Amino acid sequence: MDATTDADLIAAYLAGDHNAFTKIYKRHSPILRRTARLKLYDKHACDDILQDVFLIVAKKLISLHDPERLPQWLHQILVREVYRYNSKGLRSVATDFQSDSPSDQAGIRDPRSEGALVAYEELKELLKSAAEGLGERDRMILSLLVDHGVEGNDLASDLEVLPKDLHSLLHRMRYQLEKCFDAYCVAQVGRRSCPELAEILFRWSGHLDVQIRKRIVYHIEVCQICEMVRTQQRIAIADLRARPSAPPRR
Repeated sequence: MDATTDADLIAAYLAGDHNAFTKIYKRHSPILRRTARLKLYDKHACDDILQDVFLIVAKKLISLHDPERLPQWLHQILVREVYRYNSKGLRSVATDFQSDSPSDQAGIRDPRSEGALVAYEELKELLKSAAEGLGERDRMILSLLVDHGVEGNDLASDLEVLPKDLHSLLHRMRYQLEKCFDAYCVAQVGRRSCPELAEILFRWSGHLDVQIRKRIVYHIEVCQICEMVRTQQRIAIADLRARPSAPPRR
């Protein structure tokens, strides 16, 4: 049994040990996932929310003054994220991918700032490369949303599904896209520190198709090194989305 306390893991993570954050995730995510499943019937939505919770935790853990309250704090964040999800509804799921403004897509308020534009361009290139790992139907959904601005009943009609089924379909696509992000980012970074991943990616062209994406995702689940890399990359992406804007150009 691991005698390491939450306080020990928090202190280690704040000191720069990203493996400590992986241990926090493994320790607390099962009960949070069960709680989310009691509140939501969509498994993919639960996975989305759980990831959002730990991205928030990674950025705000330094503000937790009483480490012994970590379980309660995690629960509070989860409840807020579930409430936010239920409040957003279908339209906001679509608009997560659909916007005419770089600032909206990158989560940055002022698209005129240099920092905002850099963040947007980086995220745009990541999205483009990662989306190559989507299946054909999910690529079509993403294209309809992002490239053609189709949403709501029109999107349901184009996909030949009932409007009531669209919400789950969009979340499934988002879930798969996040898996693609994980696979692509870990493939770019992790093979330098993981011999097994380097072997999987031997002679890899850099193009993320469905087959290689599945192999990488499976490997991440069983490899502690690559799981840590994935956590680090998710935090980096969250930081990129939250990058503060510089003063507008004049």
